[in-house]
Amino acid sequence: MAPKGQLAPAGPDAEVDIVGGADNEVDFAKISIPEAFKLLNATPHGLTEAEAAKRLEEFGPNKLPETSVSPVLRFLGYLWNPLSWAMEVAAILAIILLDYADFALIVALLLLNATISFVEESNADKAIKALAGALAPKCKVLRDKQVRGMDAVEIVPGDILLVRLGDIVPADIKILGEHAEDEEEAPMQVC
Repeated sequence: MAPKGQLAPAGPDAEVDIVGGADNEVDFAKISIPEAFKLLNATPHGLTEAEAAKRLEEFGPNKLPETSVSPVLRFLGYLWNPLSWAMEVAAILAIILLDYADFALIVALLLLNATISFVEESNADKAIKALAGALAPKCKVLRDKQVRGMDAVEIVPGDILLVRLGDIVPADIKILGEHAEDEEEAPMQVC
């Protein structure tokens, strides 16, 4: 999960490998579990609901940012590629040569090509959004020392997630447990 805010400082005695310096981006794969807990100001018992609500407000929901582009700009984008450029040059030459029939045909084909591409991509975007909505992951989180199910969009940095084999991992995680430092399969709790 890529939080919007800053992570709490780890303290003067922590030796944490911070990548990038000023923006406090930490490579959690390279730090120990106690350092991760200290950096995230978390415990193995999970966050409280109050602390989770505060972090949700600070860092925002656990979801990718949605971008929207004007449909007009998306349509015009289909007129900006090498094939369209060649057709546009041909249309300009046709108008210069006063060949109005060829000009009209070229412009009609150019617009038809852009319209088909626009409609196909719009349909594909709608299908992807429908699938993403249907596959909205759920997760099990340790909050107030109790395991509860919730939407993955509600998890925050420092949450302890319970993950079983076959579960969709809803965020970037650090594996906890007896064999957490091994790359082998082990029972997993994550923060």
